[in-house]
Amino acid sequence: MPNHDQETPLAPEAHRIAVNVDDNDNNNRASPQTKDSTKRQRRCLKCCGCATAVLGVLGVTILILMLTVFKVKDPKVKLNYVTIKGLETTTALNLVPNANLTIEIELAIKNPNAAAYKFKNVTTDIYYDNVLIGEAYNPNGKAKANKTFRVKVTIDVMLQTLLRIPRFLGDLAARELPLSTRSNIRGKVEIIEIIKKTVGVKVNCSLTVNLAGQDYKDLDCKRSVSL
Repeated sequence: MPNHDQETPLAPEAHRIAVNVDDNDNNNRASPQTKDSTKRQRRCLKCCGCATAVLGVLGVTILILMLTVFKVKDPKVKLNYVTIKGLETTTALNLVPNANLTIEIELAIKNPNAAAYKFKNVTTDIYYDNVLIGEAYNPNGKAKANKTFRVKVTIDVMLQTLLRIPRFLGDLAARELPLSTRSNIRGKVEIIEIIKKTVGVKVNCSLTVNLAGQDYKDLDCKRSVSL
C-alpha cells in the first residue's frame, strides 16, 4: 500500500535563462539617429565655416576698396585765366571815374574721387594792392567723378574804386595791374551713401594782368584743404 505520509518531491526550480543584450545591438539600434545628428553637425560646421570665410573675404575687399578706390581725395582747384575788360584803351587822359570794369576769372575744379563732388556757393574776392575791389558768388555746382568742372566768375568793379589806390595810375601807364584772388569752395563727397566727407578748398593766387594782351604772368597759387 502506498505510504501517504511520504512527501512528494517538489518539482525542480525552473532554470532562469539570462539573455545578454549585446552592446553592439544597442549601438546598431541608435546608430541611425546618431549618424543623422553627426551629419547635421558637420553640415552646420561647414555652413558656418563657409559663411565666416565669405564674410572675411567681403570685409577685406571692402577695406581694400575704402583704402584705394573709395578713399576720399582732395579736389584740386586751378586758376585758368583772369581778364579785365574796360581798361584796354583807357589812359590817364581819358579816364571816366564812373565807368564800370569787368574782371572775369575761370576756376578749374578737378575731382579725383570715384563719386561726384557737390559744392555750395563759390566765393571769390579780388584784391588790388591788398585792397578789396570786388567779390562774387557762384551758385551750387557738381564736379563729376574723375572729371574737371569749370567755374566762371564775373565781378563788376567801379573805376572810381581803383582811383583811390595811389599806385593805380602808375600801373595803368605801365599797362600791368597786380591782382590777387581768394576763392573759397566747400562741398561734399558721397560714395554709395556710406562714405560721406565734407571738403573745403581755399585757393589764393597772385598774378600780374597785362592789359594790352589780356594775359597774365607771375602766377603764384597756394591751396589749402580742410576736412
